[in-house]
Amino acid sequence: HAIVAGGQSMNPSTGQILEAVDRCPAEHVVVLPNNKNIVPVAEQVDALTAKHVAVVPTTSILEALAALVAYDPQAAPEVNVTAMTDAHARVRTGEVTQAVRDGVGDAGRIEAGDWIAVCRDGIRVIDKTAVDAAIGLIDHLVADESELVTVITGSDAHAGDTVRLEEHVALMHPQVEVEVHEGNQPLYPYLIGVE
Repeated sequence: HAIVAGGQSMNPSTGQILEAVDRCPAEHVVVLPNNKNIVPVAEQVDALTAKHVAVVPTTSILEALAALVAYDPQAAPEVNVTAMTDAHARVRTGEVTQAVRDGVGDAGRIEAGDWIAVCRDGIRVIDKTAVDAAIGLIDHLVADESELVTVITGSDAHAGDTVRLEEHVALMHPQVEVEVHEGNQPLYPYLIGVE
């Protein structure tokens, strides 16, 4: 196992991912990029090493968690890659962060300081509080067939707000189970995945 540090404006290079792959004591390595900008960078690594490197094109931490749950240490590498790819594709994800400047998004006008909920199909919610943006995001992501909402709380999430979010889901989406995990990530008080 190896982790390559990344984050806002800290995208790892192919060389950094290659170093991490080479540190892994295995012939077959699966890379989870967790960022859409890193997927093509990670895909270059296989040609640079004697190891067999597969990329499961995760674009978020919650997609990676779903992929990891599907990993079977007894399965053949290609079976794992297929299972992990299928698992990550089933998760609908989004994140809540604060706008740093004025602008316009898919959901309307954004003012600096607004809380925005972003998912694969763009900015879906603009609100004055992080928890209200998270609630709007969950309402957007949950579908009739959804079974699980996973929430990873950041360092700026307030416990009372998180309880309010859980209560909203129980009331408005009683068919889904909610799991809340403390992630302590900066800048994103709520990371949300729906399966």
